[in-house]
Amino acid sequence: MNTALVLLMLAQAPTVESWPQRVDVVEVKGLYWTKEFVVLRELPWKAGQTISQNDYELGTTRLWNTDLFSQIAVKVEHRDDGKTVVVYDIEERFSLNPLFSFGVGGGSWWFRVGANDVNWLGRFLEWGVRYERFGLYNGGQGWLRDYRLFNKRLVGTIHAEFLFRPRPEYTRRRMMGMVDVWGELNDVTRVGAKLEVFRDEYIDPLEGTPLLPPELFAGQLTTFQRIGRVDTVRLLQKGWSFELREVLGVGIIGSKPLYAQLFMEFLWFKEFLNRFNLAVRAQGGMSVDAPTEQKFYLGGLDLIRGYTDSIVRTERFALANVELRGIIFDSMWFAIMGAAFVDGAIADDGRQLTPMLSVGGGVRLLIPRFVKTGVRADVAVTLTGIPTPGFSFGVYQFF
Repeated sequence: MNTALVLLMLAQAPTVESWPQRVDVVEVKGLYWTKEFVVLRELPWKAGQTISQNDYELGTTRLWNTDLFSQIAVKVEHRDDGKTVVVYDIEERFSLNPLFSFGVGGGSWWFRVGANDVNWLGRFLEWGVRYERFGLYNGGQGWLRDYRLFNKRLVGTIHAEFLFRPRPEYTRRRMMGMVDVWGELNDVTRVGAKLEVFRDEYIDPLEGTPLLPPELFAGQLTTFQRIGRVDTVRLLQKGWSFELREVLGVGIIGSKPLYAQLFMEFLWFKEFLNRFNLAVRAQGGMSVDAPTEQKFYLGGLDLIRGYTDSIVRTERFALANVELRGIIFDSMWFAIMGAAFVDGAIADDGRQLTPMLSVGGGVRLLIPRFVKTGVRADVAVTLTGIPTPGFSFGVYQFF
């Protein structure tokens, strides 16, 4: 009796896989729209190869990182014919998504609404269109993106836009075409390049004295390198990244023949006590012979809260944003976070140094079940010159 019981328990015990082992066949179940090659292409191995447990687990991780699937179950089966089969049972996400974002600050506002499909034709291709309203001006964007260009781990994008950007002395109207390609050398290193060709025309501002630059027709080549990784764990972030961008521009009309720029950004996030985030963003840039609109603009819409939008135009700058964020309330579908912050910058236009400093606080109303979804409201007080309060609103976090 005891012997029979032991044999029954052994028969019911789960099989412990031994690694490495040869995989003869890969089966994919549950696909309705996505092509099977999209799944197989993500795997770092192929049928007929001997793989390690790390290879096996990396394949599943890569499938999750595509964001195409809501469920992924994987198992190893040893069939009666002697073959070892890896079976993926997958549930697809709905890939057609609405797009909405907005920003308010420094006396300016904008919103964008559109749609995209990140799994067009079931091939992990993306198309997208978006309408933008910036103040009183209407514009739009459209793009096509291949997330596995040439069946490699490269992302390629073709992008076109017709957009307006109000500045204190003029409003810029831009028509632009862009091509960019980037790839991940590993999970913490990314490199890429972007080619832009654009035409800028300038019209009078809605308020203030106009000072219009000459019409600009130019091309730019941007290369970038990024190391590090920032991970989001529900409402909090952790990790760091450093990005460097180099720009070489060729002016055809309205600019010197050549101009150059260098831009860098450092992000650092520290989680503590399971409820708080210390978030830091540092940026710096310099330009040589850049035309007016291609210089750096600092202001309250997206960089230094409390100030008028684009109040400073400069060729060299350094800035930092420091935020302490804390979870006030957290549930499955709704969360509230508070934030206290300090924003600061210094700009050098070649004639004088311009300091900028503000402090403030705000609240974020978030939906944890959706990625980076929610609204933000901040109030800041400037500390250079006469202290002046300013409001800033937007989607999700400030950075």
